[in-house]
Amino acid sequence: MKKFKNTLKIIYIFLAGIGVFFIDNIYLLLGIIAAHLLFFFYIKNPQKSLRFLLRVKWFIVIIFLGNAFVGENDIPLLYIKEWDWRLALSYEGMLTGAVMCGRLISMLLITQVVRLSMSKKEFIAGLTGIGLSTSSSEIIDTILEIVSTEGSSGKSMSKGQGGGNGGGGEKGNSDNKKENPDKQEDKAIHVLLKGRVGNLPKKLVERLDYASSKFVNNPNAALASAALAITLIRMVKIAPGLPLAPGHKNILSIPVFIYGISKSEKPLAGLQIGLISGILHFSMGFGKYGPMSIFEFAIVGGLIDLLLKLPIKRTNLIFLMFIGAVAGAARIGIEICMVYFLLPKEAGVSNAFLVLYLPYIISQIAFGMASGFISRAILKNNYNEQ
Repeated sequence: MKKFKNTLKIIYIFLAGIGVFFIDNIYLLLGIIAAHLLFFFYIKNPQKSLRFLLRVKWFIVIIFLGNAFVGENDIPLLYIKEWDWRLALSYEGMLTGAVMCGRLISMLLITQVVRLSMSKKEFIAGLTGIGLSTSSSEIIDTILEIVSTEGSSGKSMSKGQGGGNGGGGEKGNSDNKKENPDKQEDKAIHVLLKGRVGNLPKKLVERLDYASSKFVNNPNAALASAALAITLIRMVKIAPGLPLAPGHKNILSIPVFIYGISKSEKPLAGLQIGLISGILHFSMGFGKYGPMSIFEFAIVGGLIDLLLKLPIKRTNLIFLMFIGAVAGAARIGIEICMVYFLLPKEAGVSNAFLVLYLPYIISQIAFGMASGFISRAILKNNYNEQ
């Protein structure tokens, strides 16, 4: 009976969470938001936080502004007489933007309320009830236990991050810089702009080795270790990136997908790694877009899987950069597709939205391409190439 209850909660996430995309009435959406906010504050869970809304704040702003200026010039803001150019807000455009934002916030609140009302084991049990395989469930359960242990102990898998031994933090950092001359190259932006990988491949291999050690005797070791490594990358910043550059974690996650697929003999290994990683991120509260985040990981993994079947040498840099670019484009493409779902019926994505979102598109694809340098370094090491 309890398992059936957990399964019903999972079904509710998908039916209600995705169902709000078909609601056009702003007042109904506000009612759904208010009701689930009450449920949210009623739930007694120490991990409860509204931070998940902050993760999508810029997406919400872009959605609203991308529509607010489309339509009649109802509220003039700026007029340049020489060019006969006006900047004005539209009541209809603002309503469209509000409906879209309401749908997104409703979906996120629904998924958060249900997720926080379940323990991690109940969440996995619910997924098993709707068809998740036993092996995937066991992998997810094990990874959640490992991640929970690492998170509570505050350990980091990256070497040299302790800040010195007894000599003070400043001194420790100074010593680290002297001992590791390529430390300053340990940034995603340096890979993107200069193609310099520094010690990122070494750090990533250490994380992969750590993940592999947890599943030594598991028949699905390659899948499990890749999913664990992707989850740990999300939790611990082993590659400082640009705070305003979405997609910089593509530098690390895409190479892990490629490495995991290359090591696994399972069919559709990338799809399975993506599905497990997506479920983990969603269950741990990292998924910015509710259940859509699960599909995002699964689709990206599936695409990488298919591309790696092409008869091209896997250590070819151009090929790996192409795979990274496709994966990055897929991630941002899924977000844009979600905008179509958020739109009221018979509406279209405005040019203003696409202009505002252009930096995100460029960033995701650029960091995806840059991941090719990391993928090549790791695969060449794996194949003992020079």
